[in-house]
Amino acid sequence: MIREFIPVLFSLGMALAIALGGIGMGLLLGKVGRRNKGKDMAYECGKDPVGSPSARFSVKFYLVAMIFILFDIEVIFMYPWAVSLMGFKESGLGWQVFGLMLAFVLLVEVGHLYAYKKGVFEWNKRG
Repeated sequence: MIREFIPVLFSLGMALAIALGGIGMGLLLGKVGRRNKGKDMAYECGKDPVGSPSARFSVKFYLVAMIFILFDIEVIFMYPWAVSLMGFKESGLGWQVFGLMLAFVLLVEVGHLYAYKKGVFEWNKRG
């Protein structure tokens, strides 16, 4: 039985060796004590950074990000459903599967309308 776990243990051992090897090589070959302001500065396409690195974002930024993730997940679920719908159609479950996806899309659309009513998509407002 232990023979079945040898590939898994080998993979874990290699991952650990690579991780620790990278850290060890960085410590051995890196220039730990030679730091200056230029090396510690963030690199932004060859330009000096503008503003503080801990700038606060508006809550609207996070709302738009969550809405984007919501619709991204919807597309991720709809693609395999659309591909496999023909198989369900042949087995007689086509309308049931279509109804379930329609319910899912309607539920997501309720979230979209709620976000629209809250003004998440209005870019000209300050907030």
